[in-house]
Amino acid sequence: MNQDLEALSLIQNLSSDEFERFKAVLRILTSKTFIIRGIEKERELYAFTIQNIALFEAWFSCMDASLTRDESAGVIAFRGAGNTRLHFTQEEICAALTLRLLYEDKKIEVFLTAFPAISIGDFQQKFNAMTGEEIKKTALIRILSRFSSCKLISVESQDYADPEGLIQLYPSIPLSIDRNALDEAMAFLEKREKRSGDDDNEDADFAEEEP
Repeated sequence: MNQDLEALSLIQNLSSDEFERFKAVLRILTSKTFIIRGIEKERELYAFTIQNIALFEAWFSCMDASLTRDESAGVIAFRGAGNTRLHFTQEEICAALTLRLLYEDKKIEVFLTAFPAISIGDFQQKFNAMTGEEIKKTALIRILSRFSSCKLISVESQDYADPEGLIQLYPSIPLSIDRNALDEAMAFLEKREKRSGDDDNEDADFAEEEP
């Protein structure tokens, strides 16, 4: 047997209850990508996965997939082949980068059983600054709904367009948007702000020259 797959034999040591948890973990990771320790109903599954990580890694290697985990943040992520990955539109990519920037600002508030929160209005303002365009209500609702289903966020409001509604930022966000992408986004924003400032100066200079 391939040495990397030897851990598969550990499945024989699972009790009936453990085998049910094993299957539950597989279903969540392959359908929702993430298991997050801070979500109460996933806490036991997270601990079970960490305890049996060698078995899970061997299992996923059989399908050319892998697991990524950040135990300090309490997140385990499924990494599948190209045809199993989600595809985002350009607008959704900008929204994901916006969430990443907001998460970076708020990450000091992350605890084992709680997540940092922002308002939908905060997200709108940051997105508008990122893109230079005002996000439309229909796009806002669609994006927040999709990111909720992807387990990047949880929207604590029935109205996804309510500026006062709260968005919980999950620690799955930094595993989805790496540091390089974040740095690129920040550089883009700085360039946009500088260009906007230069344009304002040009307008001011022009105004002074008028009689």
